[in-house]
Amino acid sequence: MHVCFINPPNEYYSPISGGAIATITMQHARELLRRGHQVSVLTPVNGDELYTVGQVFPIQPRQRHELSFPKRALSRVRRKLHQWDAAYYEWYMRSFVKALRQLSPAPDVIIFHNDFVSPKYAKRAIPSARVFVDLQNEQRTNQRDLGPLLQSVQRLIACSRHIHDWTMRQHNLPAGKLAIINNGIDPEAFYPRPDYLAASTPLRVLCIGRIDRNKGADIAADAIQTLQSQGIPIHLTVAGGIWFYGHGNEMSDPYFRELKQKMDLIKADYLGHIIRPNVPELVRNHDVVCVLSRTNDPNPLVCLEAMASGCAVVGSNRGGIPDACGEASLLIDPDNRPAVEAALQRLEH
Repeated sequence: MHVCFINPPNEYYSPISGGAIATITMQHARELLRRGHQVSVLTPVNGDELYTVGQVFPIQPRQRHELSFPKRALSRVRRKLHQWDAAYYEWYMRSFVKALRQLSPAPDVIIFHNDFVSPKYAKRAIPSARVFVDLQNEQRTNQRDLGPLLQSVQRLIACSRHIHDWTMRQHNLPAGKLAIINNGIDPEAFYPRPDYLAASTPLRVLCIGRIDRNKGADIAADAIQTLQSQGIPIHLTVAGGIWFYGHGNEMSDPYFRELKQKMDLIKADYLGHIIRPNVPELVRNHDVVCVLSRTNDPNPLVCLEAMASGCAVVGSNRGGIPDACGEASLLIDPDNRPAVEAALQRLEH
């Protein structure tokens, strides 16, 4: 069977600048190859190193700065007319359609992520293919009629119970069209250090991921400041950039400046953006991972990576985090600072 993954316009299939979708695609591709299937990945590129799992084919979406004013204006008209969700979508669509038609043999399965628009164009290009959409977010759309989407896809796939229930409510989908397949991680990369059950002093706490107020690293910093003031030995490390690419400009972001002041106050370590190959060792060298998302995080990989690495998880009781962690974590309201402090103090003992 030939399986083709098509990355979104802003998702690079890269261990350097790829996000969760790139990681999930790579892991799926590796397992499919192990089972004897052919895998192709159509992806935008930005000059960074690419994963070598599967046959990789660059596609060429266009950014605003690459288009003349008349082309941008015409694209806005097309977007409104066709109810497309992404700006300058036609260049992305034309590129992946052309690449699909050039694949040999033609793919049997085509998989998109967080995309309610593209399946109908892929189905027209390769009518024999089964098309799936993997939903890793609460996906909204400008499409007023989802009939063409539902006719084009074999199944929509939600990464968590939360995403399933939200999508069913938001889009009033027919029963049986949306399935749940929870995210997973690579146990060969994420595993505990030999002494992971031994007590460590200070307690080593990690926040890893995009530097964004919604991710809640400042919540962990505030709680740790309180615990340190009580004489509790606890240390925070924060890893991540303001986005998966274009990192290095964190001080231009107001939230990061606020977080940096809090980190300096508690003598936290800030590591910046961590490329994917270095994530497993970083995680397993900590005791606790905080996933204190203020919003409904769909099903963050960091929860699974932390648990597989032998770390305790202090997570929000929101979105897909309970789905990811089950009863193997301390789930709390991230707006309840005393609860965060109590959870971390409990783990320090």
